[in-house]
This record gives sequence, structure tokens and C-alpha cells, in this order.
Amino acid sequence: MKFKNILAIGAGVLAIFTALVIVDELAVAEQAYQKSEPQAQPVSVVIVHPERHAPNLNLLGNTQARHVTQLRVSSNGQLSWLDTEAEPGTLVPKSTPLARLDMTHLASELAQAQSRLRHAELTLEQQLHEQSVAVRMLSDKNQSRYARKEPQVAAAKADLAQAKLALESTSKLVQEAQIIAPFDAVILSRMVSPGDWLSAGETLFQIASSASIDVIMPVSESTWRKLAPQLASQQITLHVIDRAGTSWPAEVRYIAPNVDVNTRQRQIVLKVANPYSSVVSLMPNQPVQVNIQLAAESNAFKVPQSALTRDGMIWLVDERDTLQKEHVEVLSKNDQHAFIRFNSALKTSRKIVSYPLLTMLVGNKVSPVVAQIRLASKEESQ
Repeated sequence: MKFKNILAIGAGVLAIFTALVIVDELAVAEQAYQKSEPQAQPVSVVIVHPERHAPNLNLLGNTQARHVTQLRVSSNGQLSWLDTEAEPGTLVPKSTPLARLDMTHLASELAQAQSRLRHAELTLEQQLHEQSVAVRMLSDKNQSRYARKEPQVAAAKADLAQAKLALESTSKLVQEAQIIAPFDAVILSRMVSPGDWLSAGETLFQIASSASIDVIMPVSESTWRKLAPQLASQQITLHVIDRAGTSWPAEVRYIAPNVDVNTRQRQIVLKVANPYSSVVSLMPNQPVQVNIQLAAESNAFKVPQSALTRDGMIWLVDERDTLQKEHVEVLSKNDQHAFIRFNSALKTSRKIVSYPLLTMLVGNKVSPVVAQIRLASKEESQ
């Protein structure tokens, strides 16, 4: 009985051992784990080359009439003549008669001034004659100033000087009775009608210089840094474009010595010659666009507008296919592309990331894919 139990236990152990051997033989060998390197992120790049480019700046300005003047009458009277063709917008050359006052009262005042002058001259001659006679007849004991007629002669001379000035003043009023254009001008407004009675100081016309018009152009600090060197070298070309699209060549008249009180921006004042000479005039008190053609830049790169980041930087792919980031200066731009200048002085071709992502990090390995991006030509950009 005991022998049978031992035999059964042995058979069971043998069966278990056999099963373990079979399981071990049938088990699948575990494959060795191989660590794979992360795949490089593909990025679209465009290869750009240095080229010559003349940057354009488009700024806003406001026109302002030059030498705005009010023509007034200097004495009371009635208009005896008025140029009724002198309507607002009319160009009048220098010294053109525009109106004339009635001369009746002024002629009377002029005759009175001339008469007073002659009487003053006669009085002075009389006092000088009496002085010469008195000096010869006076004794050595009677030598007072009054006896020698010195106060009388001085008074006569003062009356003569006053009479001369009165005549000059009246003559001036007579000259000003005819209102003439003091310079080549355009009539802005007319306030009188033929036959009006006028008081001294009343305005007849408001005029402005027709030779030029001013354009007040505010300039921000960043734009000023680009303009200042070229303003000094006078290598820029300026054009003023009005709301109708008409272009006018302009020049710098002066740079304001102070900044705007509200915007704290610098101001450049331009001048446009003969703004009223054509049918389409450049009128004052209107907004205009100022196109500034700067001197040509020899080391400029044309890149897609999308390549510029919000902070004004460009992502590059170097020769090791790693990402780099660099500050740039934007020379000019439009909706399609931008012309930039790198801070580094290298004049070689560069791989520009066309569509930079916020997740990009400097030094990351990438797989550049040259994008077929067509950049607008210079003719299209203009």
C-alpha cells in the first residue's frame, strides 16, 4: 500500500516536471528593446539671398496753408472799386489790385498835412531869422536863452518834425486805400461786396501763399531713427499723396525743434511747391499720405510676412539643421512680404522658417523642407 502511494507521488512529480519543461520550451523569447532617437520635426523654410532694396515708408500728415494773411483796411471809408473776379480759389500775382477805398476824405487829410508842413517850415524860418537879428542886437549883459530865441527855434523845429511825420502817416493811409496782394497768393475767402462801408481794421480778404503749402508730418521715435541719418545726407525722395490719389513731389522745409504736446512725437514740416496751379489742387487742412523713398540698402533680405514673429524676430535653420533665433530690422513691408536687415553682417544666403510656431526652441533639431513660396517682385510691391 505504501509502495503504491510512493509510486503515485513520483508519477505526479514527474508529470509536473515534464509540464514545466514543455512550457519553458514553448515560451516566446523576449525581444531585446532598442532605444530609437526622436524624429526631427519637419519645418517649412524658404531660402533667401541678400539683395539691393530701397525701403519705402508711408506716413500720415496734414496740409496747412502757408502765410495765411488777412487783408484789412487801415481807415474808414466806402469801397469805390472791388475786383469782383477775385473769388475764393483765384490765384493773384504779387501787387495785383484787389480793392480801393473812396479817396475824398483821405485827399482832404493829405492836403491838410501838406499845408501844416509848409506852415511849420515857414514858422521855423521866421524863428531862425528873428534869432539872428536878436543875437546881433543883444548887449553883453542880456544873454538869456529866451532872449537869444533858442526855445522858440526848438519849438519850431519840433513842430516841423511832427508835421513831417503827420504827412508821412497820411500818405501811408492814402497808399493803403488801395488793397493789393503782398505776395503771390491764393484767395481763401472774401468778406466784402462792392460799395460796402468799412471801418478801420475790417477784413476784406483772407489769402495764403500760392508758392507752396506745408505738410505737418508726425514721426514716431522708431521711424525717426531710420529717417534721421538719411535726412542729414539728403538721400530721400518725398511724395505727398492726397485723398484723390494725386501725387505731389515734396521737400523738407524744416524739422520742428519741439515735440507734439499730445502725442510726444517729433514733427517734420514738408513743403509742396505750387499746390494750387493745376486743376486738381492740394488744399489745406486735409489728411494726406507721405511716401518716403529711402536710400538703397545693399544687404536686404526679402522674406514672407508670416516669417516675422510678434516681437520682430526671425527663426533660422543653420547648417546643422538646428533652430536659431535672431533680431532683425524691418526696412519695409506690405501684406505679402517684408524686407529685413539682420543685425549680423553676414551677406550669405539663409534658411528662413516660413511659419514659426510658439513651441519652437533654440537648438532643436529639425528637418527643413524648402517651401515653394513665391515672393512678390519689386514691381508688384510698388
